[in-house]
Amino acid sequence: MTQELIYQTLYSVLAVADSILQIWLTVTFAVLVAAYIAADRIGHYLYLLITFLYGLATLVLTIRFISAAYQIHYYRDLLVIKGYDQWPVPKVLSQLIGGGTLLLLVVGSIGTLWFVNIARRQSNRNMP
Repeated sequence: MTQELIYQTLYSVLAVADSILQIWLTVTFAVLVAAYIAADRIGHYLYLLITFLYGLATLVLTIRFISAAYQIHYYRDLLVIKGYDQWPVPKVLSQLIGGGTLLLLVVGSIGTLWFVNIARRQSNRNMP
């Protein structure tokens, strides 16, 4: 692979990682808004379905993000192995971004599921 092709591939993988985060954010805010607005209509089975589907979507997107992160590191290292100029972003910065995004996915998902549960419980207490 040429240096230009490796850079193009790196940018493509970075775009995939960014789109994964965007998809997760969209799904998360949709679940949060739906839980806030319709908490009084979320029964036990619907709550279980929402929890399962959101958890599954988060799991799939997290695995896809980890896969993209491995690809990014692979192509960064490939530049060095081939003797080309290194990627201009320090490796520690890439690791901080990747780790922060992974933390956001995990903690944000737990927080979202907690919010849906709390919203449902509070609305069930307020029903006559």
